[in-house]
Amino acid sequence: MTEANETLHLRILRRFDVSPEVVFNAFTNPESMQIWWGKNTTFDINLSVGGRWTITRKEGETLYKATGEYLEIEKPHRLRYTYGMPQFSPNSDIISIDITPEGAGCVVTFVQTGEDIASELRELPPGSISASEDGWQQGFDLMVDAWGKSA
Repeated sequence: MTEANETLHLRILRRFDVSPEVVFNAFTNPESMQIWWGKNTTFDINLSVGGRWTITRKEGETLYKATGEYLEIEKPHRLRYTYGMPQFSPNSDIISIDITPEGAGCVVTFVQTGEDIASELRELPPGSISASEDGWQQGFDLMVDAWGKSA
């Protein structure tokens, strides 16, 4: 989803029937992160502002590596970090995740900004979703599968 302004960005809203703490851990705790990254993934995480993280995953013969730095951490309601995949681009986008309690669950507002996502969205045919959105949504779907129903 994008907004028509100078800076194209990806914005995803998802509701989960679990606490904000459970969702926050799915983005920061290696054991919980396996829900959506899979068991063939290694995590090196320094969960502190300015701390670096690296996630490495092997699919077939290809090794994928994502890296970044934590910019803001307000457990369990907000996480903001850089996100890059050096094998595809020298750039890093910024991921912002806001987790708002709602009833017995929570709503997650996920926003990806930066040159790489803006470029991807500019090239997108009307009515299509980007490969990035598809990938993030698949991850969120895996969380739903692990935790139960979400709206």
